Amino acid sequence: MRKFISILVIAALATVARAQFETLLVPPAEPVQAGKVMRVTLFLNNPSTTAATFKFPAVMTATFASPSEQRTLPVGVVDIATGTEIELLPMSFTRTTLTVLVPDTLAGNVSMRILEPQTNPIMFIAVPAATVGLNPKAMENAERAAANQPRDLSQDTAFDKMRRHLLPYEPIYFSVGANDRINARFQFSFRFRPLTPKGNVSKPWQDLYAAYTQTSLWDLESLSKPFYDTSYKPTLFYGKDEFDVKLPWIDRLGAQIGVQHESNGQALGKSRSLNTVYFRPVVTWKLPRDWQLAVSPRFIGYFDKDENPDLEHYRGYVEWLVALEHRSGFKITANLRKGTSSGYGSGEINASWPLDNFFPELGGRLLVQYFNGWGESLLDYNIRRPDQFRLGFMVVP
Repeated sequence: MRKFISILVIAALATVARAQFETLLVPPAEPVQAGKVMRVTLFLNNPSTTAATFKFPAVMTATFASPSEQRTLPVGVVDIATGTEIELLPMSFTRTTLTVLVPDTLAGNVSMRILEPQTNPIMFIAVPAATVGLNPKAMENAERAAANQPRDLSQDTAFDKMRRHLLPYEPIYFSVGANDRINARFQFSFRFRPLTPKGNVSKPWQDLYAAYTQTSLWDLESLSKPFYDTSYKPTLFYGKDEFDVKLPWIDRLGAQIGVQHESNGQALGKSRSLNTVYFRPVVTWKLPRDWQLAVSPRFIGYFDKDENPDLEHYRGYVEWLVALEHRSGFKITANLRKGTSSGYGSGEINASWPLDNFFPELGGRLLVQYFNGWGESLLDYNIRRPDQFRLGFMVVP
């Protein structure tokens, strides 16, 4: 266990040293004339405590959306050559001017965003050129803008619109271990938000979610490589990630209240299932040196557990989730249970690092996982198996 903790500490210190850039695109202060070159300002910020190098792409493009059309156009850099690398000192920023030729067919409210490096979208007003000699397309667009017939300027794709409703819930990962026998554990989870808020204002009924989590243990040593056990957990809950309240002793407060069904889908003697209600507050504190600590107790009430009537002896009525995270992306979580009977309970530790800390442009996270205690699977809720160390790949921490 000491070696495991030492490895986590060393890797955490290594990943903290890596810098991550922030970008900010600033729109022009005045309306822009269609058919002319527009200048916008791009800020690059290095918020980390170490120097970092940023390389401008060889080709930069931007997307535009107006009431009449959408376009993708090349972008020029005024004072820095494309493909150039610049070094930013710790906790510092720089700015550069970008240029783009505004098509003479654009008119009215226009949104724009740089694709690489990806920036925030900005809005500006495109003013048609002088009506004398204006091409028919520009005249049509100007008339449409003047008649106040806007179209969606969000530049969202169908995938973007889906993401407003489909959100992360529990961690998503795949890990492999070899204590006792070669095995794998993987989990898939998401939450669905039927109603999304418009703008920054959320109505109470828009915080209702349906969620689904599936966790499997896979026997990789037996001849047919069977799945040992799988838990299926559909959930319906009401929750807010952050309440609009200011308390002097915490930085953020959120909560969930909901109902959950959990079963393993097996028959006869191997069938396990339960229904619960739960309340889960989430309290977050900001710590020095860009660290953040979150503590989230999950208070559980059982109302149907006939297939495993003594479940609370092993799981208890409170499940504690403690998460420590650094701004660089390193995250370590502990999931702790204490049964109502003496000596029963479990503990699970997950430590993960963004893989692009080690291999630039590689997505996902490196996962180190440790489990100790009773009931790693629902089938074995009353069985204690050997401790498990696993190494794997994580998508959502």
